[in-house]
Amino acid sequence: MSRGRGSSHTFAGWVFADALLAMTIIGLAAGGAVQAGQPDPVPVVVAAPAPTPTETAPPAPPAPPAPPADGVAQAPVVLELPLRDASDEAIRAAVAGAVGELSAQGRRAAFVLTFGTASTPGAGTALARRVNAQLDAAAGQVFAGSAKRDFWRAVNAQSPEAGVVRLEVYLLQQ
Repeated sequence: MSRGRGSSHTFAGWVFADALLAMTIIGLAAGGAVQAGQPDPVPVVVAAPAPTPTETAPPAPPAPPAPPADGVAQAPVVLELPLRDASDEAIRAAVAGAVGELSAQGRRAAFVLTFGTASTPGAGTALARRVNAQLDAAAGQVFAGSAKRDFWRAVNAQSPEAGVVRLEVYLLQQ
């Protein structure tokens, strides 16, 4: 006797497999296997040792609230300094003169973006790096501890002269 593709034996096997799968899903959904005839477990209570009296110090007075954290001003103070072929001493003098008012007010820089204007990126970032190296010496009360980054600013219609340094000083708010 030849068995065809849809014989009753094959059909019975699939029905059995589907029924087994359905019962497994129902059993899992019902919370797992039920333990018939088993008593519920009795919880065991362990007594904690009796506390021993100890002398405690009075609570310390609360600490004064911390001052609010300084924020950073969203708008920078922008300074443009012509420093073409300037010595380190001339750079320090130009920076000190430009930030004199900030220093007198006790303002501090959070970070400084320095743009060296040049026709090539290498020369521009080198100029900016030179200026950043002199900031702490020029006005330490303003620039000490601030992050400094050097960038290139291309010679174009907005910055037509090489050797000009643009400082964007982002101050801590007071």
